[in-house]
Amino acid sequence: MRRAAPILLLFAFLSGWPDRDASPAESRKAVQERARKEQARAKAKAEMEEEAARAMERRAVLGYQEALRANPDDFVAMVRLADAYASGRGIGKDDAEAVRLYRTAAEGGSPAGRYALASRYASGRGVEQDFPEAARWCRLAAEQGYPPAESLLGFLYERGLGVHRDEGEALAWYRRAANGGDVTAQKLIAWRILEGRGFRKDPAVAAAWYRLAADAGEADAQAQLAAMYRAGIGLSRDEAEAARWYARAAQGGNADAFAAYGRALLYGKGVPEDPAEAAMWIRKAADRGAPEGEFLMGVLYSSGRTVPRDDDEALGWFRRSAGDGYVDAYLQLAGMYLNGSGVPRNDNEAATWYLRAAEGGNADAQTMLGWMRETGAGGPKDLEEASRWFRLAAGQGNAVAREHLMYLESLSAAPRRKDPAK
Repeated sequence: MRRAAPILLLFAFLSGWPDRDASPAESRKAVQERARKEQARAKAKAEMEEEAARAMERRAVLGYQEALRANPDDFVAMVRLADAYASGRGIGKDDAEAVRLYRTAAEGGSPAGRYALASRYASGRGVEQDFPEAARWCRLAAEQGYPPAESLLGFLYERGLGVHRDEGEALAWYRRAANGGDVTAQKLIAWRILEGRGFRKDPAVAAAWYRLAADAGEADAQAQLAAMYRAGIGLSRDEAEAARWYARAAQGGNADAFAAYGRALLYGKGVPEDPAEAAMWIRKAADRGAPEGEFLMGVLYSSGRTVPRDDDEALGWFRRSAGDGYVDAYLQLAGMYLNGSGVPRNDNEAATWYLRAAEGGNADAQTMLGWMRETGAGGPKDLEEASRWFRLAAGQGNAVAREHLMYLESLSAAPRRKDPAK
């Protein structure tokens, strides 16, 4: 697929088009030169920021080492130095040294050291994987009230790793961790309450737990909270709040939020419409493989917003999104084949895509599939099958499906006229 042209056009949009009196070749050259300079500036800025971050990490490591020379029992500095060795930030990566420092801190009674050592045994990083040993160190830290250890111990009980499997014990530890501020446990409890897994299903309570993690800066929780505002699940539907949380989640690196925030900017949902900014976030989402981002890239190409209109490019993105299971892409492809928009008209292909969306529970697709079965478009006419799909869509409040269903039911209820010839 062509990728370079849209990027250059986006730079042109942001920077302003060349003089209209210039020749086409001069215009293209000016656009390309501005794009090259912008990319060079962005690269230089990123390199400066990365070097500044590395310098801070090196200074931090020197500080931890100095603290330990002054007090060999400074377990806070010891764990942070171990973290540096584990990540390779500010010092050479050394898993063995990280484990040695974690163990020393753990044996000295540090809950952070005990949790870190437990995590190492659970994952097998720097040590041989040993779940009973992971559970032993994790319990010691959890009993000291260390929330991350409480969360990990809940996970070990949930999966039966190093301890006997016990769902009730797992939930108890998860709740303790969540109440202690552990965002991983808060997200997990929120999801369980939203789905009714081990807790009474209650979207409003789930939203409250997601908000706790979101307020703490957890990008995944921010994206989930935004989605609940957008759909009105557990919260009053609020496009502005949805956009605000999607923006925070996107800035925190959540790929799904890249797409959702891009959609909000593209259509002006909860924020002022900004196609150029929208295109930037949408492309980031698509490049990360987010299905909604791939779908929206198709929208940009099919509409020619911020990029040249290109039906083949649009179709490719819609197919990619559909391949990732995105229902809106199923509907888009179905409509394109039904109407012959950007592709040759093909009722059978349209029916295939409507069926995928309908089986996923989409009421609009169920209605369209019912109509196709009613009329015989894209397959054999089947009024019983049409009624089934209309009934499913009507059950979700689709008024068009309800009208079609009433009509079909009236046909079946009407008395049959006798043939005068008999």
